[in-house]
Amino acid sequence: MKKLILTMALIMCSQAAIAFSYTLEISEDELQSRVSAMMPIEKKKFFITVVLSNPHIDLAVGNNEIGVFSHIEIIAPGGIKGTGNAKISGSLSYDSEKGEFYFENPKIVMLESEKIPPNLLPKVKDVVQVAVSQFLSVKPVYKLKDKNIKQKLVKAVLQSVRVESNLLLVELSLF
Repeated sequence: MKKLILTMALIMCSQAAIAFSYTLEISEDELQSRVSAMMPIEKKKFFITVVLSNPHIDLAVGNNEIGVFSHIEIIAPGGIKGTGNAKISGSLSYDSEKGEFYFENPKIVMLESEKIPPNLLPKVKDVVQVAVSQFLSVKPVYKLKDKNIKQKLVKAVLQSVRVESNLLLVELSLF
């Protein structure tokens, strides 16, 4: 009899735990509007100025990361001025106290510019890496809405992040 009661209690608890989880669906368009609002980003380092603008979000299915393609403008000493494209890739982190998601570990995975000398591109890439690391890791890309009671209840633990059908699916749970 005790085993039956214990089994029933465990089943009830597991069902309650499922009730305290929530999957948040963030569309590519919604992420696009939030990241666009954060741009342009301008960073100066080593006498090189880099400006990132006109972002385009890419939710690539399979790697569960956010990709951001961006236009890049580079100004360096000696009258060097060029434009090009960069791709930044990273994952999401979650601050449960603030209910905010941040771009975590942003990495420059591609940097192209026709007008910048090849010997200068590694330094430019370093400046861009510093800029995106400093800026994107402290600026939230998404914040839970306090008006939504489900989202208010689950300001707890990030369980998983996955990409499916151009949606970023974020599973949050109290446990």
